[in-house]
Amino acid sequence: MEQDQKHQIRGYEFHVTGALEKDGRYRGMILISRRGDTLQVYAKPVLIETPSSFKSVHAALIEASAYAQELIYNGAIKALLPADAPLAGTQAPRPPDFVGN
Repeated sequence: MEQDQKHQIRGYEFHVTGALEKDGRYRGMILISRRGDTLQVYAKPVLIETPSSFKSVHAALIEASAYAQELIYNGAIKALLPADAPLAGTQAPRPPDFVGN
């Protein structure tokens, strides 16, 4: 994978990258590390793939960056991100213990 620099738009932090697929084409990928609406920081970045693949990694990176901006500016990114993912530096919540009711 080829990694680019960190981007910040409206509080969202993300990296764009391109991954080589089996058919020799590159798919753009967005790795979200922080939500902009809740400022939640993800312990493990959330991966969003672009719908298209390209012959060059450069084109895949451009597509990933443009796709991320489109998702953020129109608010559609909220539907693609988990609301209850573990926070960085904290443990995932445990289910309640009902033993000894």
